[in-house]
Amino acid sequence: MSFNWGTGSRARMQGIHPILILFADRVLAYSEIDLTIPWMGGFRTAEQQRKIFLSGASRLNGYDKKSYHQTGMAIDIVIAGSTIEEMYNVHKLDYLNRISKIVWGEMVDEGLNVFGDYEYRMTFGCDWKSFKDRPHYQIKAI
Repeated sequence: MSFNWGTGSRARMQGIHPILILFADRVLAYSEIDLTIPWMGGFRTAEQQRKIFLSGASRLNGYDKKSYHQTGMAIDIVIAGSTIEEMYNVHKLDYLNRISKIVWGEMVDEGLNVFGDYEYRMTFGCDWKSFKDRPHYQIKAI
């Protein structure tokens, strides 16, 4: 089965680093589950990040502690669905994280983690010890 990003997901990818867009496209192509980029899952302003912080969904307030989303170096990918429970289903997100690691490994093997003068490393929010953020993927130049 083949899925495509909807217009909303594509719009939420505006301002995201090209490597993350390629990563998201390849994850979607690999997935047997339809995916989406959730509200605020792409680039965020400081005020948008602050709202997420105030809701309790982030530990970063957007000003003193900035999110990778504020630099276009992070993206959230969730399961396409009409309810929060569907979109953030832990078992399906665990599947998504397994295939995401395969996709990133393939991109590294193909040299697709290099952009301009920089090589990028992926951090998977599912691997964080103190705050698991299963839908979160971020890159950093190394």
